[in-house]
Amino acid sequence: MNKPFEGVAELEEAGYADDLRKFRLRDYGPEDWVGLVLLWTTAGLVFTQFFSRYALNDSVAWTEEVARYLLMVLTFIGSAGAVRRGTHIRVEVLEQSLPMPARRVLWAILDAGRLAFWVFCTVVGYDLADRMGVMPMDSFQSTLGWVYWPIFVGFLAMSIREALWIWRRWRHGDAPNTQDVIA
Repeated sequence: MNKPFEGVAELEEAGYADDLRKFRLRDYGPEDWVGLVLLWTTAGLVFTQFFSRYALNDSVAWTEEVARYLLMVLTFIGSAGAVRRGTHIRVEVLEQSLPMPARRVLWAILDAGRLAFWVFCTVVGYDLADRMGVMPMDSFQSTLGWVYWPIFVGFLAMSIREALWIWRRWRHGDAPNTQDVIA
């Protein structure tokens, strides 16, 4: 007869995120906590929109616009967390098939390319935030600056996290473990 939870060892080895036995607050960066707040705020706004439209038959118009903008901000703040953990999607077939000296050359090229991309996006994000900071919102007497400045901050955080990732990779001489990157 099978024991209950027989396969828990495989779950531990796979490192699933829902395994709370290894939960530590220090494993999460500030962008993760800001993202959590943004996610729940967006969920509350979407629920308010749903409830007011279908239960009260009188929708609160501004919730849809604000939820859309918060989702944009959440995307870029959350991406900073993915850069910190090194979990952005990538294809590793070529990397894994190369010998270590060639792998290091590939890493150098990829690291420089990613960092250049994030820095370029930061510069463009600053310019866009500066330009959009005076544009009015549809539903509020506010500007779109509160949307685009956090997006710029997300790109800046991605640039900083990428630079830290590269520094740790070359300090260790190999791709660091996820636990070494988190901080």
